[in-house]
Amino acid sequence: MKKPQEGLSRIILLGGSSEIGLAILEHTCATGAAISLVGRPSPRQSAAADRLRGRGHTVTEVPYETTMTFSQTQEVLLQAKNSLGDPQIPVSAVIMAIGTMGETGTPEVTLTTNLTGPTLLILASQWILTSQSSGTLIVLSSAAAIRPRNDILFYAMAKQGIDTLVRTTARSLKAQGVKTLLIRPGFVSTTMTSHLTPPPFATTSWDIGHQTAKALKRGRSIIWVPGIMRWIILGLKALPRSITPPSLQ
Repeated sequence: MKKPQEGLSRIILLGGSSEIGLAILEHTCATGAAISLVGRPSPRQSAAADRLRGRGHTVTEVPYETTMTFSQTQEVLLQAKNSLGDPQIPVSAVIMAIGTMGETGTPEVTLTTNLTGPTLLILASQWILTSQSSGTLIVLSSAAAIRPRNDILFYAMAKQGIDTLVRTTARSLKAQGVKTLLIRPGFVSTTMTSHLTPPPFATTSWDIGHQTAKALKRGRSIIWVPGIMRWIILGLKALPRSITPPSLQ
């Protein structure tokens, strides 16, 4: 008898050039997986696609912009699903990893990229997964969603929005056969944050991918990376902002 294949076999990654998204994908995908990278066309995304193909996966790229309407976003998800091959075979997972730290002077960009676009992507992903009554929706949130800071206020507001959306709809999705996994990392050392000094308990894309794979096997619905971030954030929430160090406000 053939041994069952471990890992996710048909995956849509929303944010095809995301270091964290790609790390999650590579830690969770099965050998010879069918993968659709959804995102703005770029050399980074194409390089990621070529790297995955070199590892034996079948990879397609689907163009996407965060300014798209909901109906356009649904079309993108449908195109991504169909690009995986036989449309009758269910999608194993959708990974939502689109986002940017943004700039304080451009709140409209930060909110569009981190809240409006991802919200529509999550809703469209739920539509795809509930239509097949199976699969897992993996969403990259942030510790900042639970305890916002002034210096990344618009980013934190956006993460609060998608975190709330996933938590609020999780029970309904479960009743329809769809699992959810919400990931709340602290500071992640990536190209996007390379200009910043990593604080204590900073994590990496690799560790998020590793912890995500463990969480899927254990059937978890929410994880913090590293795990200690949960207790740090709870402690900060209990601390009045008037006596909180400026760097943590």
